[in-house]
Amino acid sequence: MIAIMAENKSKNRAFIFIDGNNFYYKLKDFVSKETGLLKLLDFNFRDFSKNLVKDNSLVEIRYYVGAVKRQNGENKEKSDKLYANQQKLIAKLQQQNIQVILGNLIQHPDKSFHEKGVDVRIAVEMIRFAREDKYDTAYLLSSDTDLVPAIEEVKSFNKKVCYVGVPKGQSFGLTKATDNNIIILRREDIISYFPKTLLD
Repeated sequence: MIAIMAENKSKNRAFIFIDGNNFYYKLKDFVSKETGLLKLLDFNFRDFSKNLVKDNSLVEIRYYVGAVKRQNGENKEKSDKLYANQQKLIAKLQQQNIQVILGNLIQHPDKSFHEKGVDVRIAVEMIRFAREDKYDTAYLLSSDTDLVPAIEEVKSFNKKVCYVGVPKGQSFGLTKATDNNIIILRREDIISYFPKTLLD
């Protein structure tokens, strides 16, 4: 069961904003050490989100991630694999009626990949949809403290922001900015949204 530290007292409209890369590593920490078979492609985001907002009206789920681009040369094989995996994930999310918003994915000289602009897209859309009165509560699945100013702006429109975190790596900045409207996920809150056949 999800541990809720502060609940909305009445039914309202909920938007879910998922920092895809950030959430992926949270899932990985929860499940991969014990069950290497579990993959992000198997996760039921729709059912997870419905349970997250409880009796509130789930208006929309938005998933933000850096777009993998195919490359030539020595990185071709790796980029092709990353691209194919991401396309499968995007298709899976779209099947669950989840909007996918793409940022950029930049390769550094050390060959590692880093997202660029994803947090900005989350911040802009949180504010825009608040201003347009599209939701009453935003559920934010991210640990990026760069989003604190966006949260403060959203609250100026009399909207609530619920920070969804995990015990290990909980963001103090986001916890403070959301006025204790936080949900702490435990392993059992995550594992139940993978197919039972993979857990046997």
